[in-house]
Amino acid sequence: MKTNFVKITAATVLLALTILVNPTFVNAQQDNLKPAQQDNQLIAQQNDLSSQNNQMRTQNNKQNTQGKQHGDQHKNVEAQRIAFITKELNLTPDEAKVFWPVYNEYDAKRHDLKKSFKESGDFHEKNIDKLTEKEANQILDNQIIEAQKFLDLRKEYHAKFKAVLPAVKVLKLYDAEREFQKILIDKIRQHKQNPSADKK
Repeated sequence: MKTNFVKITAATVLLALTILVNPTFVNAQQDNLKPAQQDNQLIAQQNDLSSQNNQMRTQNNKQNTQGKQHGDQHKNVEAQRIAFITKELNLTPDEAKVFWPVYNEYDAKRHDLKKSFKESGDFHEKNIDKLTEKEANQILDNQIIEAQKFLDLRKEYHAKFKAVLPAVKVLKLYDAEREFQKILIDKIRQHKQNPSADKK
């Protein structure tokens, strides 16, 4: 999308520079065309540019709409998760006040880790049978590194959770996270099987 825009702009700038530097270029072009042909050519070029601009605008609007919908869905899931964990842990107001800042910090770091590993290349998108031995070894080693980083983060915040909640509630937290993940996966699966169900 951006590439098309750059191409259009570059072509326009190049044409303008050619006209400024070499006015005979325009005269030569115009001498070869009758006035009616010149008008038709200009109109065709303007229509083409206008059509491309409209296509880009439509694509932008579509992406903005999809981005907003994704953002709304994410906020909705987060609100459901907060409500679910709060209920499962039976948090008191005082516990909630000290627990959620710690949990949100943990969740943000966990999200950043997932994002960085995803950006570094997801091996699930590759055909395993076509990997070289070197590539397969690199993926295996990266999986261990990834698992270790998640474990280090879990250990760090395990201690922080125990500092703000009773041990029993920390156990309930881990169970609640797993349970909520299952519920979320089930909802996604049901939506894929019956997309129209959410709209009723």
